[in-house]
Amino acid sequence: MISKIGFLKSAIAICLCAGASLPAASLKAAELRGTELGEPEALARITAANYCFAHSRALEVERIPPSYLVLKLKMQIVYRNTGTRPMILPLGRELAVYTSLHPGAMKVAPQPSRSFEDTYVTEMKMLPANVNPENPVSPANDVFRIIPAGKTTEFPLVEEEVELPVNHKTLFRHDPDLRGHRVYIRLQFEHQELDPALEAKLSDRWASFGGLWTGTVRTNTMMFDVPASPAGAAPCVDTRVPEPFDGHLQTTNNK
Repeated sequence: MISKIGFLKSAIAICLCAGASLPAASLKAAELRGTELGEPEALARITAANYCFAHSRALEVERIPPSYLVLKLKMQIVYRNTGTRPMILPLGRELAVYTSLHPGAMKVAPQPSRSFEDTYVTEMKMLPANVNPENPVSPANDVFRIIPAGKTTEFPLVEEEVELPVNHKTLFRHDPDLRGHRVYIRLQFEHQELDPALEAKLSDRWASFGGLWTGTVRTNTMMFDVPASPAGAAPCVDTRVPEPFDGHLQTTNNK
């Protein structure tokens, strides 16, 4: 008869041998599952600013006199992974720009519509053909990126362009006059959602690379001082698309 001590020793030895025989990828996945997937932090800074004379949208822009100034801001966006686990981030995202002339409540500032794809990001139902189902970033693609734990990385779109009317006033629309004012600006990115079944499948397959994250992230609030008499340069076309009021989208300078 085998003693209890002998039985326990045999069981421990079997467990150790089984653990030693596990593939390195499985061990890494098990280790990553025990770490925390935090929220990404988006950091933005203004890198360039210029003004242009806007025309209303038209087929022959050169035949319409310019009517008001538009401020064009270029911004660099970086993401910081605040968790202890690498983050697999979908690159598809929708941009919303918030502005105000005073600290506090901010409202959505409509942005130019360049194409349907730039404005709307739909839920991912199937994995794109250029993405490896066993590895989110090899071969390289424009669908996913991995941000290491505790690290900061530039977003693929290194510069984001924001346009704000400076002195636009019509019978039906009265944008705030920015001349001589400090403008508070904040960006919001809503990253592409995945179909729940697809997300569950990829989370298991990609566990050794990190955790999938989808959701909404807001940048820090930036400030820009508009001169009382800004100097305009080349003409441009105002193609902003007004956005309907959506209470849950409203934000403040620091929340």
